[in-house]
Parts: sequence; C-alpha cells; structure tokens
Amino acid sequence: MTELGNGAEPSGAAGCGDVAGRGDVAVSVIVPVYNTAAYLRECLDSLTGQTLRDIEIVCVDDGSTDESPAILEEYAARDSRVRVLRQENQGAGAARNNGLACARGTYVMFCDSDDFMAADALELMAAQCEQDEADVCVCAGERFYESLGLTVASPGYLEVKRLPEQLPFNRHSNAEHLFSFTTIMMFNKMFRRQFLFDHDLRYGTTRNGEDVEICAFALWYAERITVVRKPLVTYRIDRPDSLVGTLSASATDPLRAWMRVWDAIGSELGEARRSFDCKFLGVIRHGFRNVATAEAFGACYDYVQADVLPKVDFRPHAEGYYYTPWYNVFVTHLIGDSLQDFAAYMLYEASRELEAEEARKLDERRKLRTETVKLKAADKKLGNLDKQLAGEKKAFDKLVKENKELARKFSKVEGIYRAGAAVRRTLRKAKRRI
Repeated sequence: MTELGNGAEPSGAAGCGDVAGRGDVAVSVIVPVYNTAAYLRECLDSLTGQTLRDIEIVCVDDGSTDESPAILEEYAARDSRVRVLRQENQGAGAARNNGLACARGTYVMFCDSDDFMAADALELMAAQCEQDEADVCVCAGERFYESLGLTVASPGYLEVKRLPEQLPFNRHSNAEHLFSFTTIMMFNKMFRRQFLFDHDLRYGTTRNGEDVEICAFALWYAERITVVRKPLVTYRIDRPDSLVGTLSASATDPLRAWMRVWDAIGSELGEARRSFDCKFLGVIRHGFRNVATAEAFGACYDYVQADVLPKVDFRPHAEGYYYTPWYNVFVTHLIGDSLQDFAAYMLYEASRELEAEEARKLDERRKLRTETVKLKAADKKLGNLDKQLAGEKKAFDKLVKENKELARKFSKVEGIYRAGAAVRRTLRKAKRRI
C-alpha cells in the first residue's frame, strides 16, 4: 500500500510509487474508498472481472476505519492490476484527485466503491472512445435501491432524446442539451486522461457536489463527446451513510459549485444557456427536496436569494423553454416567496406528488386486479379446453382402436377372398384342360 501526502491537492506522481510510463494501460479505474466494506467486494469483483484485461484499478483508501483496507490488500495480493494508495481522511474529491495523479491509463473512469459495472463496460466505452477519437464517453446506467434490493432503469443518466443525430458532438453541435443529456456526475463517464490534464480538471474538495465542476467543465471543453447507449453502470441509491444521504450537513455545496461554473462560463453560454438553466434549477429544487432539517432548508434559501438570483437571473419563460411545466411555477415561487411561503409551497408540492404517486399505485393495483381477473378467466378457459381436448383424445383413441379392429377384420376377409380367388382360378384351368 502506497502512502500519499495529507494535503488536499493531488500529490502527483512522486507520491504514487512506481507509476512507470503514462499510457501504459488502456484504462485506469479510480476507486475512492471510505468505510464501504459491506459493498467493496461487489465493486471490485465487477472491476477485476472486466472483459477488457488491459486495465489498472487504482483504489485510494481515504482513511477507512472498517475492514475496507484489508479487503483492498486481499484483492491487490491476488490481482496485480489492483493498486492500493492510502491517505489520511480528506474526502472523496481529494481521493479521486490523488488517484488521477497516479493513473497510467490512456483513459480514466471513476467508480465509487459501493457501485458496480457490467462486465463489458470498460471494453465497450474504450472502444467507442477509440472509434470516435473522443475526449469523453457517456454510457447509460441503472439505479440500485439499497433498502429495496431493487434495480431500475434510469433514463436521466443518458437522455437519448437529447442527443444529436451526428456523433461525436460538442458544445457547439449540441448546445441546447449540453448539460442535460446526462447527469452531472462522473460514474457513467470515461475520459481521455490527457484531456483532463490539458484543461486542469480536478474534483472539488467539498463534502457534497465535489464532481460538479470537473463534470460540467469536461462537457464544456470537450471537442468530441460520444456515447454508449447500453446500461453499463449501476449507481447505489439511499445508503443512509453516503454523502448524498447526508446532504443536510453541507446543503449549499452543490449550489456553490454550480455558481463557480456560472462565474467561469456564464457569459459564454450562448445557446447552451437553456440547458444550463434547466440543470441548475433542477439542482436547486433537488437540494430543497432532499435536505432533512429546517436549518439546511433555510441555508439553501438564503444562499439562492443572496448569491444565485442576483447573478443568474432565473425567471419564467415562454412555454417550451424549460423542459417541463414545473420549472416556471418553481421559478415564480423561488423569486417571489418569503422563506415561510416558499417552504409551504415546497411542502404543498411534495404532498401533491405523494398523492399523485398514491393515485398511480392505486391505478396500478386496479390494473393488476383486472389483469388477475382476466388471467383467472383465461386459466378457467384453458382448463375447459384441457377437458375438451382430453375428451377428444379419448374419442380419437377409441377411433384408432376401432380402426385397428376393422383393419384386422379386413385382413381376415381379404385372406378368405384371396383363397377363394385362388380356388376359382384352379377350377377355370381344370375346365380348360377337359
């Protein structure tokens, strides 16, 4: 295990042990690890089992206090492609930056230690990058709900309807959907490593939203973006101890990250402004809906009012500007309501959505009952058909038996007939001789 420095910035190749030459392997997968022993084996099994063998798996232990370090050493001992780095606890962003500094792959991908990939994920994405000479490749994915043990499709990870006809593309050829054809998260994206270094793209070191800037800027600066439409990654949802699950502790971090993106490129957005507005408003709404305390809700509200709205100038637009109707209603309340009124609005909207969800569930149950009745009727009909077929088979078997008996009798009659015919021929011959 290689020890890294305790600074928040990437330690560079000097802290990585033997990194040899860059581009030595096709893909480097960087895995930040912090107290995820319960999920780590599933993650590492999915990586070591990749059909693309020319890879390295750079695991950065962020000061774990559970069994994670022992699991990492176990995998490193039996697979030379697994490299283990260790740092004092600095957060996932710093861990990923340190892993990136030590990466040797032509391409890099980041995988959280509680997520997992399809066996052909790296092979398909690397091949697509090579084919399209891409800086970035985005794949479709799925969500795994930890509390339910349920895997579901997640169209938002790759919005196919927001892709241009011509691939690869960039901010000029798909400006309208640049920030909204995919999630602004890194787990479903492969990058040409040198592209990240050329544009000095690194993770933030905040508790939440640490991947906003590196992902948004990567999409902005990429000359060639390509996609693989097959779901290749699975993102674990609703772990109570995950960073996303503890948003209230740092509720404004994602908002501040998006404001840094705005400060850097807001004046240059041009036709990409619509996509930016929809994405940022979605992040703001997500923040309000997912914090768990009044204090965190108030902190989000105060930051938006004081720092976001005066600069970004969100406002209602004509129908069709925003992707769905709720945006205009949300913006109207966001810019016009007091904290108390806005909280009441969000509570009311949440209540309406719960009612709508309950109505959908009731409708699904009604449809299920209807289908059950239809299935029972069909089953009864099949039962009757089975009985009818059994009766017809019995009648058929009887006919076969009778046919065999007739054939036996006919054979006997035929024998008598042939014997009689032979006698008649003999008599005729005798008469001719007389």
